[in-house]
Amino acid sequence: MIGRISGVLLEIEDNRLLIDVSGVGFVVLVSDRLATKLQLDIGKKTTLLIEMILREDDVTLYGFLERSEKECFKLISSVSGMGPKLALKILSVLSVHSFYQAIVLADTTVLTQVSGVGKKTAQRLVLELKDKVSSISGDIAPQEVKLSDFDEVNAALQSLGFEPQEYLEVANRLRSAGHSNNDIIRLTLKEIGRGRGL
Repeated sequence: MIGRISGVLLEIEDNRLLIDVSGVGFVVLVSDRLATKLQLDIGKKTTLLIEMILREDDVTLYGFLERSEKECFKLISSVSGMGPKLALKILSVLSVHSFYQAIVLADTTVLTQVSGVGKKTAQRLVLELKDKVSSISGDIAPQEVKLSDFDEVNAALQSLGFEPQEYLEVANRLRSAGHSNNDIIRLTLKEIGRGRGL
């Protein structure tokens, strides 16, 4: 089993990385958030934690920078009817903290921000993971919840009627460039507004 890969990041195509390890190119799937974050590291040495999933006719490597992301990925994938692709979609939109927060507070509205997660799927995630997540992250009381920086951007753009799949790539790119929340919102609106013909 492969648990870690360290090599030169050769290319990124959507959420697929090609990493050269001593002359062997490994294809690793990552979340959209991580793919965006690693854009500036093409040509550099990169180290990722790996979850290797074996199927009858396929071997797929999923990569993570943080152990908490890998554990969250495994937790989501363990839910009946879920799979690694949906787990990556969730981690593309929500941070680990935001996901755990939504599970503990049974906030299905946050979960349904993710493409492919409907109300029934969100309810199943809450039902099957609430006890497990509570033991991992501790009790999260509503008054203690603070939105992360990017959750504020999400909330602002969605209140204006935009879906995550419309703005996520642009907003992640701007965040990686070091822009403030206000600039991310303003510049994202400008860019996706052009796409909508606004």
